[in-house]
Amino acid sequence: MLGAVWVVAAVLAAGVAWAGIGVVGDQVTDDRPAPLSADEIAQAVAGDRAASTITTASPTDATTTTAVPPTDASATTRTYRMEGGVATLRFSPAGVEVVAATPNEGFSVDWEPEHGNGVKVEFESDAHDSRIDAWWDGGPQVERRENGEDVGAGDNRGQGSGGDDGGGGGPGPG
Repeated sequence: MLGAVWVVAAVLAAGVAWAGIGVVGDQVTDDRPAPLSADEIAQAVAGDRAASTITTASPTDATTTTAVPPTDASATTRTYRMEGGVATLRFSPAGVEVVAATPNEGFSVDWEPEHGNGVKVEFESDAHDSRIDAWWDGGPQVERRENGEDVGAGDNRGQGSGGDDGGGGGPGPG
């Protein structure tokens, strides 16, 4: 009889423990939102870009912001490597968009509209400033500066999409 009471108590204790694990497990797993699909991520990023948000990164927490630009047959995408970081810009007759801006370690990044249809991207640290001014004027136009000194400017129509921009002379922003 004592053995039967012990078995009943053990089964009851195991059942209570199992029920407790189930309740805790449900709270941990059931309240989580479902993972986002690639399309949902692209829509969220495009919505952020449309709201003209600015992403910054602290020196210890570098981030990359990526947007999905609209399709335009005359559009071209260019990547610019600066001392402060890397910026990828999409040029089209409608203007210039920041596709991605990744600061190097110790730098922060900020960008804003400029020149009517262009953008200014700045990578800053305590000791250095890298700046890219980009706009569309019959084609991609770029002026790059490291600590206030020009390192590349002008008309970049002859360069391939996605490549590093070395600059090529020509007029500055008007």
